[in-house]
Amino acid sequence: MSNQTPEPQVTAIEVPTDSISDQPPVVVYAPAPGASGNAIVALVLSITSWVVVPIVFAIVALVFAHRAEKEIAASNGSIGGGAFVTASKIIAWINIGVYAALIILVIIALFFLTILGVSGN
Repeated sequence: MSNQTPEPQVTAIEVPTDSISDQPPVVVYAPAPGASGNAIVALVLSITSWVVVPIVFAIVALVFAHRAEKEIAASNGSIGGGAFVTASKIIAWINIGVYAALIILVIIALFFLTILGVSGN
């Protein structure tokens, strides 16, 4: 008795080449992953923060963007929306910067107006 296993028999199958070339190639696309709900909310909040309660909505948008980032990373590619997260962060930080600069300018203007008003008496 030997411990050798017999090799399996391989048979070739002939495929007519003319039948293959007559048919168009079949292309199958995988569906794109859906966007994270948190990413969409973050983008909407960051855009609306320019009109409604500017700094507060921008900060809330950053919180939702952070949640969306975690959700997207944990999904291993089954959830998309990374571009929404990036856009919402950029819009929110620009909003915070612009409104913070405006607040500082108003405070400086009030300070100088107060000094000029006091020295004018």
